[in-house]
Amino acid sequence: MDESLIPRLGRAAKTFDRCSGMAKANAGSGAPTISEYEQIVGFGIACDWIRWSHSLHSLKHSNKRQAKSDRAYGLQELTRFTFMWTAANALFSRTAIIHLLDKTTGASASELECFRVLFDHSSISVAEVSRIEAVLHKVLSSEMHVKHFPWVTRSSTITTLDVIFSKYTVARHQKTGLGKKLSQATKTGNYGKLDLPTLIYATRNWNIHGVLISSSFRGPHKKFNVWIDTVNYALARILEGSANEFKKVI
Repeated sequence: MDESLIPRLGRAAKTFDRCSGMAKANAGSGAPTISEYEQIVGFGIACDWIRWSHSLHSLKHSNKRQAKSDRAYGLQELTRFTFMWTAANALFSRTAIIHLLDKTTGASASELECFRVLFDHSSISVAEVSRIEAVLHKVLSSEMHVKHFPWVTRSSTITTLDVIFSKYTVARHQKTGLGKKLSQATKTGNYGKLDLPTLIYATRNWNIHGVLISSSFRGPHKKFNVWIDTVNYALARILEGSANEFKKVI
């Protein structure tokens, strides 16, 4: 785990708590409007889930096999990711909140498009984004040894992304906007369109659809730990940065 992760989450929680209080103060002594109430509730939910993420130390398992598994750390950090993503979702899913940063985001915008607003207002530098993307692209492009893989010829190199996309992603999800990006990357080996917001959102999708608890990152468990630690750092960075921006404009 990056040593800066927990302090970042602590600062983000405090800032979102402050944002909720500011939204309540803006409402005055009368009953808040729908938009004001959305802001109070949304910032409060984000603060609460980030606090849970901040305070998560370890998970306990009643079964000795799970308790002693090398995969336990990855599952613990995937739980932290889930808490952080829920906080982010509480923000970008509410028009009254996301419009504080970008009033052009329409009601028909996708989850990824709305999440990208948080990313765009996180003050994360281009250099830092490039560094993070390079780590994640390296994991996805790493070679995997699969005994049976009917989607490609035996002579082809099979990558982690090939396995995640072809073996563990059901057909209807391969044809969505995100699925098309992943499909193109598997065919060309060009990961340029898999930018940081897309990769974080892909982690959200893979988590919800059960991919990340499977053996899709097979190989050394360190590989998945690198993935989830890197994604968690990036998401914490986005939450902290966007919290500071919300505090400026609310």
